[in-house]
Amino acid sequence: MVDRNSPIPIYYQLKLHFKQQMKSGLLQPGDRLPTEMKLCEQLGISRAPVRQALTELAREGFIYRRSGQGTFVTPESAARLSQQITIRILTYYDVLWMASLEQAIHHWNLSHPEQEVDLTVTMCPRPEFHQVLRRAVAQGEAPDMVPLDYVWVTNYARAGYIVPLDTLDASWTRALREDLEPVVAHHNTVDGKLYGLPTQADVTGMWYRRDWFAKEGLTPPETWEAWLALLDHFSSPGTQQRLGHRYAGAFPVGAAAGEATLNLLLPFIWGAGGELLDEKGRLTLDTPALRRALRFLQQITLERRATLPPQMASYRWWDVCRLLGRGITPMTLGGTYEWPRIREESEWTDEADAMAHLGFVPVPRPSLDVPPVNSLGGTSWVILQQSPAREVCLEILKLVVLPENLAAFCGDGLQISAYRSLNQQLATPEHPWLEKVIPLLSLARSRPLLSDYPQVSRFLQKMLEQVLWAGAPLEETLRQTAQALALLLEY
Repeated sequence: MVDRNSPIPIYYQLKLHFKQQMKSGLLQPGDRLPTEMKLCEQLGISRAPVRQALTELAREGFIYRRSGQGTFVTPESAARLSQQITIRILTYYDVLWMASLEQAIHHWNLSHPEQEVDLTVTMCPRPEFHQVLRRAVAQGEAPDMVPLDYVWVTNYARAGYIVPLDTLDASWTRALREDLEPVVAHHNTVDGKLYGLPTQADVTGMWYRRDWFAKEGLTPPETWEAWLALLDHFSSPGTQQRLGHRYAGAFPVGAAAGEATLNLLLPFIWGAGGELLDEKGRLTLDTPALRRALRFLQQITLERRATLPPQMASYRWWDVCRLLGRGITPMTLGGTYEWPRIREESEWTDEADAMAHLGFVPVPRPSLDVPPVNSLGGTSWVILQQSPAREVCLEILKLVVLPENLAAFCGDGLQISAYRSLNQQLATPEHPWLEKVIPLLSLARSRPLLSDYPQVSRFLQKMLEQVLWAGAPLEETLRQTAQALALLLEY
């Protein structure tokens, strides 16, 4: 039923399994599903992914719960899995944002029985996503919609792959853009037109075990020096024996983690006073600040290698955050979007659990005189130019961003909203975790918005892996990478 080593979240695997059983007739209307406890025992997983899968199936109208009797398949389930209009989605295995889209389609089908929508999803590994999408477009077989990382929107908009939302409904798009957080609007707007419809926003920082830090009488690190001291503390045999962890920390350092590596390590360059773009908007790697940031990180990855997981360079981004949920490490660099992955690996299920066990702060900086900074991330839905169902896709997306739908999505998944009005609603004592992390959006900076960003990022990921893990000479590696990028970008 589920593969714990798959990049597809456990809850989504379970959800797809039940949907397929309904579609094939193995689960009939009125059939009772196993209890949450039974599923946990059968699959060897925690309550969190089971509960999330069942909750989303119930929201989408496929199952219902009857107090004291169990969970049952709804009478309408089979019909809803064989609809009239097919919307095709291409996505990579991280499917966090699919929940909001599936819920919107459920609402659409309830109010449009004469024009119901069937969602067909094709998944591929994230590194293959661009190749698969471009091949589909070249063959005239493009999907209707895809989710894009904020920094990919510029590339696909200028290449003519995606539709500006203004051309489909100008007044609605104008109102939507006015409510977007400014830094998010900047990422999704190209040449004055809005192309991406964001479902959430996230920021990078440091996750830490709040309960372990309190037990040790420690506070999360604010400076580079404090981080080094904490790595030494948590790598001592006495501390490891008390807390039961294996490694003092972890973070992505290689190309295997993809965009997460650059996204997480950029704030160290910014904190050192560096930029990746010069005053003419051209990529530059020959700066003292970049060298300073990398030399500091080498103090961890090369000099303190024994405190880190030995296979850290081969970790995908979801491998790192799982270490925190499993109690293998007390600190990881990551993003606010990682809570659902951490939850799947622990017995923590809700916001109260997150507040009791976890903390999230900006990445350490060179000194307290330097303002904290983090990198902005997020995912947006875009509509492909080749889609024959543009208008229906837009109507579905309008439902995705209804305040009540986004409030449930962000509240349950502890995600920062991309919209100012909703963040004001969520950043309250009713949501103590979101009240803590939403203000971090004000510290967020944009990654370089280049038309060739996906290719540039891959070069920089490999450069970071060589310098931080393989121990390649810093100056020579920076020079070689700069030469390669100059050819790619035709500088």
